Amino acid sequence: MPTYGNILLRQDESGGFETARKVQLGFTDGRNEAWLRDLLAEHPDLLPIEEVDPSFAPLVPLCTELQTEAGPVDAAFISPSGRLTLVECKLWRNPEARRKVIAQILDYARAVSRWSYADLQRQVAAATGRKGNAPFEAARELQPDLDEAAFVDAAARALREGRFLLLIAGDGIREGTSGMAELITRNAAMGFSFGLVEVALYEFGDQGLVVQPRVVAKTETIERTFVHVQSGDSGSLHDISDEGEAESGGESVAVANERAWWEPLTRLSFDDPEQESPLYRPRNHVRVQLPYPGIWITAYRSMGEGICGVFLTGKKSEIPQVLDVLNEEREHILGELPHGTSERQQSAPDRSGFASYARLNEFATDDECRNWLAQQLNHFVNAFRPRLKAMAK
Repeated sequence: MPTYGNILLRQDESGGFETARKVQLGFTDGRNEAWLRDLLAEHPDLLPIEEVDPSFAPLVPLCTELQTEAGPVDAAFISPSGRLTLVECKLWRNPEARRKVIAQILDYARAVSRWSYADLQRQVAAATGRKGNAPFEAARELQPDLDEAAFVDAAARALREGRFLLLIAGDGIREGTSGMAELITRNAAMGFSFGLVEVALYEFGDQGLVVQPRVVAKTETIERTFVHVQSGDSGSLHDISDEGEAESGGESVAVANERAWWEPLTRLSFDDPEQESPLYRPRNHVRVQLPYPGIWITAYRSMGEGICGVFLTGKKSEIPQVLDVLNEEREHILGELPHGTSERQQSAPDRSGFASYARLNEFATDDECRNWLAQQLNHFVNAFRPRLKAMAK
């Protein structure tokens, strides 16, 4: 693991230098975890956000000690695009402390992922004493032309999808960082990004203090969705990941055509007024996020197999236990879903999911196919959203 080199301060034009003395956080002048928390909250530019995930930049301080069901988050930030960054400040003394802080920040993220925007607004107001739409007002100080409705919608979507950046900041983060990153990745809900930031302190005698942060480790989330397509007595597993996107940052002609085909469904309004519209995702499907972390409904179209469908799915770490609960009232749920909804085999022979399929040749036009998918999605939302909302609580 690379370490910091010495820092030299040039004293004057004569060429004299003074070597800084590296000091440990927590051992001098009251510079403890609370001191680091307040320092980062007052100077968010210290956090090397561009190196971890630039989509969360720039950071706008929201508050310190943001209360959640899992405990208080040391510092919370938001970007003008509505994405939250949660920071936990810790002194790294031993492997046990490191494991605990990782579990701690994961618990915070899971708790916040269950919030609505109103929950976020209320908790920020409680932490700061600021009334009104405090998150928006904070973001507007950085970006004066920010549109309130667009900001609130974006922040609500980020909360619902768990699009957070989780940062652990402290000193002495040197050993075992790769193992910690792997632990985070295995336990993270979909959409979370992580970074480990070491903050080094140098004293120049009476000249002052230098704070030097650096990114020690970070994780990247690659989301993949698998669709099991059943045709007669045979089935096939299709990986519909984001590989259809062009590496140059644009998108291929095929993906552009697919996006255009699904566009009417991305404007779908559901019976449930709280349900957001579907989001298009390459290749050839849309996703409806549900109020349970890592669980969603997928509608897809497979031209090769000549089939389309809607099914309940989710992150493999979450879907098994969700299905175990739902299958306790399977007959009631099937009674609420469209006639013909079938079982979708999951990871265990005795665990069945919920899916509805149709052949593409059953529809005379693309509009008929989209109308059928829209009806199926609405039924699935009506059946599963209230149940999963109750489970999440």
